[in-house]
Amino acid sequence: MLFKQWNILLVDDEPDILTVTKLALRDMKVYDLPLRIHPAASKAEAIELMNTKLALSGVPGATVAVALIDVVMETDHAGLDLCKQIRSEMKNWASQLYIRTGQPGIAPERKVIDEYDISGYVSKVDATEQKLYTLIKSGVRQWYSIYYGKLLADITQAATLSSESKEQMFSALRQSGAGFESPDLVTGIIFDKEDVLTYSTLDKVYAIRDELDQTQPVVVTPEGHKIFALGTKVMIRIAETRSTADYVYVLQGKMALPDALLDLTFRHCLAVSTLWKRAA
Repeated sequence: MLFKQWNILLVDDEPDILTVTKLALRDMKVYDLPLRIHPAASKAEAIELMNTKLALSGVPGATVAVALIDVVMETDHAGLDLCKQIRSEMKNWASQLYIRTGQPGIAPERKVIDEYDISGYVSKVDATEQKLYTLIKSGVRQWYSIYYGKLLADITQAATLSSESKEQMFSALRQSGAGFESPDLVTGIIFDKEDVLTYSTLDKVYAIRDELDQTQPVVVTPEGHKIFALGTKVMIRIAETRSTADYVYVLQGKMALPDALLDLTFRHCLAVSTLWKRAA
């Protein structure tokens, strides 16, 4: 939805390993989007990538979905030190970190799992093309769920903190990039750019809403709330009730939204609509 590709970080000081891994992953897609591989030959090079090219809004490594990290590079524990820095110093809890080592004796699996906040461990001998496929695909899905959930939570938190009045709440939502254009009109959120959350004009919200209103809703709740889905377009229509305000949320992305995230989005919209009503 928010991305045109998934960023995968490969950290290994063996050029042949990097080349073979890139070949193994070259045609893989997750949710119909391709991978983009970013190789790094050392801990320092990986950190530089995460602080610059793979950062988002000043957050190091924010767009790294999965990292495959060798243990022994410039030092015997460079890969483990990198994992620790990503979690402890960068405060990056979403990226899925997989340790991949050719010397299991130096970093035994159970010890590494117990002491480091990693997603998985695999020896290079066992890192077949099928194994890499499984790790990357499941890792991207997990990262996306965490990333998307945090995005919605941040927006709702902004609304909650500023819900003493309707004006304050809309000001906070506009600052968060949520797309609340006017406190007096039905409005909504549109995701339609490559790597950032943006908002659009009411005309665009209405145009997509009118198109989706011609399709059958996927879900209709007893209160009259509706979820529509048409390929990569999703629209959630919150009905005016005693506890919720009239509200539309539109997604026009690069891919269809998975069921679990559609449910998360729906619950988020109900929460924001309730805040809207409270602040009215």
